[in-house]
Amino acid sequence: MKFQLSQEERESLRRIQRKVSGTTANVRVTSVLMFNHGRSVDSISEDLGISVATVYRYIGLYVSGGIDKLLRCEQVGYWGKMDSFQLSLLRKELKTKLYTEAKSVSSWISQIFDIHYTVQGCVSLLNRMGFTYKKTSEIPCEADHDKQEEFMKELSRVLEKKDAKSIVYYADGVHPTHNSRSTYAWIEKGEEFPQPTVSGRDRVNINSLLNAYDVTDVIAHDCDSVNALSTKALYEKALIKHPEASVIYIISDNAKYYRNKDLREWIKGTKIVQLFLPAYSPNLNLIERLWKFLRKKVINTGFYQSKEMFRKAVMNFFARIDEYKEELESLLTLNFRLYNSKTFSLD
Repeated sequence: MKFQLSQEERESLRRIQRKVSGTTANVRVTSVLMFNHGRSVDSISEDLGISVATVYRYIGLYVSGGIDKLLRCEQVGYWGKMDSFQLSLLRKELKTKLYTEAKSVSSWISQIFDIHYTVQGCVSLLNRMGFTYKKTSEIPCEADHDKQEEFMKELSRVLEKKDAKSIVYYADGVHPTHNSRSTYAWIEKGEEFPQPTVSGRDRVNINSLLNAYDVTDVIAHDCDSVNALSTKALYEKALIKHPEASVIYIISDNAKYYRNKDLREWIKGTKIVQLFLPAYSPNLNLIERLWKFLRKKVINTGFYQSKEMFRKAVMNFFARIDEYKEELESLLTLNFRLYNSKTFSLD
């Protein structure tokens, strides 16, 4: 089997090759280009990690039907107006650029592929592809991926050395505001679900610890202010709760009250060891997920006429934490996303 690609065909295949990097489509196109450059079928098979028969099949598909047949064979499949190759390019576009409207996605499809979707048709397509319309995740622009990775490696070394009597807590203060907020819920189409609100802006201050290995071990200290004094009181509760602990690691951000001179001097005479997260790293603080869960279960889904009713509801959540054990165990895993402001890396 011999064939010679024209300059135009080679350039077209190279453009597609770059666009589909890391996919099976890339292997198909690369096979054709390598064969055109005089490579033997055996060497192509060895370099690309595919069988000799597969190489012959890819080349045969291109010879008999060009790029369309090469990328639209029976293994690729076909979804309505768009084939799998086109869908892979659309998926890549959606994962690298933010589209806030289905209309804009439909316009892109029309411009690139000359395939036309109504807005609702495009929504259905996106749903079938596994995309959903939801809020973006906020990340601090100052986040440093390298420092986050370095911290996680150091933390792993620390945790590997801990014994059975070691306790590991994540610390943070939360300040829920006494005011209901609208939230997402399943509501009948065409209907509204009014949620009363209050005009106040009073806050409840909770200084807390979350056990990294026991989601029901949450120490919540209701205080007037989250500061060095309330943090000391919180740490004292941890020492009382775990008198047999060999060491109590407390992982926190760099808030001033955690680094307070008097607090750190007092800590020297205890079993507590502080570990500080890198700056701008809420994604590495496990307890942040607990606050989101609290908002979902209590703050955003109920109406509390007075601040005292609101405070009691929040504290009741912690008192009944055992009831949420199953949900929290799936939420509060020790898996963390690392990111920086440029690449948003996921590890």
